[in-house]
Amino acid sequence: MRRSLILVTVLAVLAAGCAGPGSETGSRSADALHNAADVAFVQALIPHHRAGIALAADVAKARPSARTLAEAIIVTQQDEVVRMTSWLDRWGVSPPPSAAATPLSASKADPVKALAAQQADAITIAQREQGDGSNPAALDFARQIIESRTAQIAQLTPA
Repeated sequence: MRRSLILVTVLAVLAAGCAGPGSETGSRSADALHNAADVAFVQALIPHHRAGIALAADVAKARPSARTLAEAIIVTQQDEVVRMTSWLDRWGVSPPPSAAATPLSASKADPVKALAAQQADAITIAQREQGDGSNPAALDFARQIIESRTAQIAQLTPA
């Protein structure tokens, strides 16, 4: 049962990463009007994702039972960083520096808990975008983040 749930979550994560804003329609909506909240959302998420990628790599090494999920998170977030960077480029905004990607120090103690906390932070950032953002692609991406990260947290912290 647990394996099936992990597989379903991994497939959902990958589908969320491949759908929407990367398509031709998504590209046009990313070029649509945007506001300061959209820019702040993307600029906050890029270093956040880079740190999440590092944490997921720690989880893949430390917890074999979570390796498949961690690897899916890595692939998805790498794709999302590319997508968000292209939005900033189209919006005429510089991406945040790569050096901003420092994983949480808590990952040394328990990388799974640290990654779950990281994903919860992503939900908070996405909720802020939903309240203040205006760009259709960024708003849809925020919705995808809330859905996928909620599922990931459930996988990382089973009851």
